[in-house]
Amino acid sequence: MSAKRRIIVGVAGGSGSGKTTFARKVLEQSRAIGITGQMFSLDNYYRPLGRLSLERRKEYNFDHPEAIDFELAHRHLLALRAGKSIRQPVYDFKAFTRGPRPAPVAPTQLIIVEGLYALYKKEFLALYDYKIFVSTGIATAALRRISRDIVERGRDVEGAKHQILTTVLPMYETYVKPTQRNAHFSVNWEGEKIPEKAAEGLLRMVRDFSRSFV
Repeated sequence: MSAKRRIIVGVAGGSGSGKTTFARKVLEQSRAIGITGQMFSLDNYYRPLGRLSLERRKEYNFDHPEAIDFELAHRHLLALRAGKSIRQPVYDFKAFTRGPRPAPVAPTQLIIVEGLYALYKKEFLALYDYKIFVSTGIATAALRRISRDIVERGRDVEGAKHQILTTVLPMYETYVKPTQRNAHFSVNWEGEKIPEKAAEGLLRMVRDFSRSFV
């Protein structure tokens, strides 16, 4: 499949908005109709912090756009778009740095770029066939973020709450929320139910797009 026959979708939104689950739902539905797909998570492209002490790593602002190695992520996305495999970094969120073993990733028909800043950089925007912003209420997002940080990333309750107030919310208002204007459409997700109609609508567009190359 040539570069132009790959479908690249950008899914952005605030921390805890549900963008990852939404992207997974689209990929699940794409597999059901024979479209191969993968999630290209910008979380894997946080800058390595091995040079810092563990205490300083814990204090690092992971919600600021400068925390992301966009240059490497863009090179890797271009490679996948061109039909080439990559060795993607795997971020260890308990050690707050990249793991020692990159993961081999092969190109697929559908690539969903997911992350806080998926719609932030113009060079990424130029690659997307569709751009989606997922939003939710502050209370819902905060609860999801705290739960994730405790269960998956080794933080305690107080540390997770402190991060919400000092970095998550300020960075969302300053940098993430403004990228909503770059989206083709937005999905509002409140509560626990996945917005099935939105996922199905995106998948219909992906299917129609892929048929145009048959």
